[in-house]
Amino acid sequence: MKRKGGCILLVILAAAALAAGLSQCVFLVRHPYFRKLAAQNGISLREARKAWGKPDKVSEQIMGMVVEADRENWTKVSELAAERDLKSEIGTYYYNLANAMQGRLPDRLMDYYQPFERGLFLPVGPSSTPFQIACAGDVWFALGYMPLAERDAMLGLLFSPSHTGPRYLRRLAETNLIIGDFEAASKYLRILLNTRSDRQWAQERLPGQWRPEYQLRIAEKRNLMPQFDLVHGMDQTQLALRVLLTANATNKTALDYLLCYDLLTKDLDAFVADFNPAFTASRLYEEAMLIFLAAKGGMNEENFAHYHIAPKTFHDFNRFVSIYKRDDGAARNLTAEFGKSYWYYFYFAARNEKK
Repeated sequence: MKRKGGCILLVILAAAALAAGLSQCVFLVRHPYFRKLAAQNGISLREARKAWGKPDKVSEQIMGMVVEADRENWTKVSELAAERDLKSEIGTYYYNLANAMQGRLPDRLMDYYQPFERGLFLPVGPSSTPFQIACAGDVWFALGYMPLAERDAMLGLLFSPSHTGPRYLRRLAETNLIIGDFEAASKYLRILLNTRSDRQWAQERLPGQWRPEYQLRIAEKRNLMPQFDLVHGMDQTQLALRVLLTANATNKTALDYLLCYDLLTKDLDAFVADFNPAFTASRLYEEAMLIFLAAKGGMNEENFAHYHIAPKTFHDFNRFVSIYKRDDGAARNLTAEFGKSYWYYFYFAARNEKK
């Protein structure tokens, strides 16, 4: 009898173990990016659940953007963003970054939820979440501002669940390689050489072992860097972008980020001062310029030619204005036709004062 009871207990335990294993397999299939991001942070799934909560479709989509952005797989980031507009700051941040790296930031800006400038640059401060801080440096690395990219990688490492993670160590190593501080870079590379997942990555980046394509990457990043240090506040984003453009006026990605920042904050005076139609063009910029010219009495052929304003854009603007005036500034008859225009954003987008 005793033996029979023991067998039953073994069967129950085996069934429980099998059920747990199946549950784990189902979890990994349904939430692969949650697992991959946990690995990038150097933590177990249990630690990840404790830090980030139970994953769902929304968090899995955002984590997918984070993982693919770390791989610089911008097409995949765009595909993940297109699954649904999450009305999320981090989701919009990666949507915008992916479009920028594919040369289409202004052309796609109004197609997605835009929480003002926070969709371009995630805030880093006392009220920021650890997850926001972990993501905030990706845009600065892409734009070529290594001091801010390094700062955010350090903060990401500090606030990561276990104060570690290959994701941050790789960024710290690479920013220092680009800056030219090989001693600091070697410190991070030595740590990564002792990991199974990133050993090869680190080996290929040791000074003296760079492949030609990596030498080119370093040269391209260095070409974007500011040539002098500037002390500025954490909220002086426009100043940092202008410093980048002073160093390299051909940095179109930085220029588009600056112009889109001006537009999302509705600072048309700054936009006109920053805009150079010889360097970049977009229907978005035409729409913004028409608002400015109409307010300043500059609606003439000379300005239209200088700012490359297409006849179709001018025609649509007149139609928007006529409906707006007819309806006493109401949005109801403008949404369907102009809901994704800058004119609609400029007149109707309002900040959430709780944020």
